[in-house]
Amino acid sequence: MKKFLVTLTAVVGASLFTGCAVDAADSQDLETDPASAHVDADLSHAHALPAIGADQEYSFFAGLPFKFKFPGFFSPQAETFFIWNFGTSIQHNATYPSSSHGRLYGVFAPGPAGSVHHVDGQDGFDHYHIMSQGPGTRTFDVFLVFPGPKFNPATFIAPRSELAMNISIAFGILAAPITTTDAGFGPLVFTVPVTL
Repeated sequence: MKKFLVTLTAVVGASLFTGCAVDAADSQDLETDPASAHVDADLSHAHALPAIGADQEYSFFAGLPFKFKFPGFFSPQAETFFIWNFGTSIQHNATYPSSSHGRLYGVFAPGPAGSVHHVDGQDGFDHYHIMSQGPGTRTFDVFLVFPGPKFNPATFIAPRSELAMNISIAFGILAAPITTTDAGFGPLVFTVPVTL
């Protein structure tokens, strides 16, 4: 296992940051089984997450599930972005994207059991979330992540951290994140409390 983690670190560093060569023999297993690159896909968490309120969603940070809650979700002032109710959390006229905000990724692929955000009648927009920041009141820029050219739903193991997501991107399992504006929508920045 230790050799695998050392090899994985070398592959990630080479593919994502420096482009340096790694020992082909050590990286062979990762090339033939990229699903093994999901360092945080702990199968002990395979049971479904508990149900939560309609005004909440699960999101993963560093491999762990957290919840965020949309203030004003049930109020007359609630705003919808495309098909999703964001309550009163949307930050209008905020810089997007901004290095001062966290990143929230909507991953449009099968997520861990119980984490998928689903809107009735809109199955094609099912997704789960990965975020770059943990507990606290957080402002997030939203990015969209879609399946990549090597995506296989039969073997896909949902990443639960930015690191694991970036590994999936490096292997072509997921595509690189795009902004909501690149997807043809307006900018999406929102502020919510994030809790365990």
